[in-house]
Amino acid sequence: MNDQQTVADSEIKREIADSFGEAASYYDEHASVQKEVADRLIASLQPWRDIIPRGPIIELGAGTGFVTKGVAELYPDRDIEVTDLSEGMIEFCRNKFADQDNLRFKVMDAEQVPDFDDPHYAMTVSGFTPHWFDYPAQTLAKWLEITKPGGLLLASFPGNESFPKWRSHCQELGLPFTANELPDVEEMVIKMSVGPAQVDYYEDTITREYESARDFFEQFSSLGMDTLKQGRQLSSKEMSLLIDHWDSSTEGKIAVDYHVIFLAVKRDFDS
Repeated sequence: MNDQQTVADSEIKREIADSFGEAASYYDEHASVQKEVADRLIASLQPWRDIIPRGPIIELGAGTGFVTKGVAELYPDRDIEVTDLSEGMIEFCRNKFADQDNLRFKVMDAEQVPDFDDPHYAMTVSGFTPHWFDYPAQTLAKWLEITKPGGLLLASFPGNESFPKWRSHCQELGLPFTANELPDVEEMVIKMSVGPAQVDYYEDTITREYESARDFFEQFSSLGMDTLKQGRQLSSKEMSLLIDHWDSSTEGKIAVDYHVIFLAVKRDFDS
């Protein structure tokens, strides 16, 4: 990677962090899909609660603490590192969980994986964040390497089958589909299966209804999710064309599908 690309990637990450930081309060109140996915991720952790090894837990991309809350309730006596790329999100979490003595908060780029001589964490958890990584599978694989044998890497993210109607309306109009590229679950599982690990995953579709296409895009932006990692944004004229086309093709509210992946990777004991 050349220096120019490195600078560009750094600027995009800063834009992502700033966008989410500015949206923190609204996100905490209105991010219903992320909240539902967090609750389901924590529910999937219940059977593992008492069998992960001793040691600290780290959360990647805590946001406003949907997953943090569940992990802290399940492990009140564990040292839990709560991290996020956004200073605004971390400050929100620090205030939200001010009475939790076992939580430590840190602004951190999850793709800058720390170097330990030996596996360090009993569990690595990341709720609705890996799709923001430049290299999701490779990054999670590196975190698995510093997860202790017998430990767990638990993650959720929207997959590449999300937003099919948005995509199809763009294709019909000959417009760029401006959602960011999302992980392919099969590719993710294959890459995570290389090495001493047991990989399990579950796919589901979560549907949300909006009064109009404009309402969907406005909320998408208000949640801080509209930073484009590649390509170009639609012009105002193109956006109006897309919104009118989508609305005219639907009677009543529009439905938006999120293709959601729940990933659990258990680190095997070294042979």
